[in-house]
Amino acid sequence: MNNIIEFSFMYETFFDMLEFIPMTLFLAITSMLLACMIGLCGAIIRVRNIPILKELVTIYLLLGRAIPTMVLLYLVYFGVPIVLLIFTEKTGISTGFQYIPPLLFAVIGLTLHTGAYVTEIFRAAILSVDKWQMEAALSIGMTWRQGFKRIVIRQAAVFAIPLLANTFLNLIKSTSIVFTITVIELLGGAKIACAENYRYLETYLVVAIIYWLLCIVFEKIFRFVEHSLNFLRKGAAL
Repeated sequence: MNNIIEFSFMYETFFDMLEFIPMTLFLAITSMLLACMIGLCGAIIRVRNIPILKELVTIYLLLGRAIPTMVLLYLVYFGVPIVLLIFTEKTGISTGFQYIPPLLFAVIGLTLHTGAYVTEIFRAAILSVDKWQMEAALSIGMTWRQGFKRIVIRQAAVFAIPLLANTFLNLIKSTSIVFTITVIELLGGAKIACAENYRYLETYLVVAIIYWLLCIVFEKIFRFVEHSLNFLRKGAAL
C-alpha cells in the first residue's frame, strides 16, 4: 500500500501547498467583495425599476449566468487586450494593455461571473423585507436612501448571508481555473508539483484536503455572522 500512496510525500506536499493559499484567498475574497458591490447596485436598479439601467442589468444577468466561468475568463483574458489595442490604434493613446498582469484578468472574470448570482441574491433579499417598513420610514420623513440603509439592508442581510456563503464557497473552488491564464494558485501549485514528482494521486489528495479545510473554516465564519445578525429578523432598526 505504501508503494501506491506515499504518506510522507503527502505530508511534505501539504506544507508546500500552503504557500499558494494566500493567492487563492486573495482571488476569492477580492472577487467576492467586488461582486457584492456589483450585486448590490444591480439589485437596487432592478428593485427600483430604473429605466435603461434595468435592461442593461437584465442582459448582464442573462450572460453572466449562462456563460461558464472558464469561458468568461477566456473572453476577458483574450478580449480586453484586443479592445484596448483597437482603442490605442484608433486614438493613439497608449493603454499599456501588454503590461496588464494576468491576476487582474482573473479577478475581473471571477467577479463578473459571481456578480450575476450575487445580484439575484440581493434582489431576493431586498424583496423579502415587507414593503410597509419602507413606507413607514418614508412617512416619518426618512429619505429612501436612509430607509434602505437603516431598515431594509439590515434585515435583507439575514436572508442573504446563507446564500452568499454558498456562493463564496463555490468561488473558492472556481479559483482553480485561473491557472489556465498563468495565475498560480492552489491548483496551479499542485500541477507544478505533479510535473516535478509525478505523484498525481497524493498531490491532488492534498489539494482536496486543503480546499475542504478552507471551506469548513469559511462556513463556520459565515454561520457566526448569520447567528450574529439573527436579532435583525424582527426588523430592528439601529
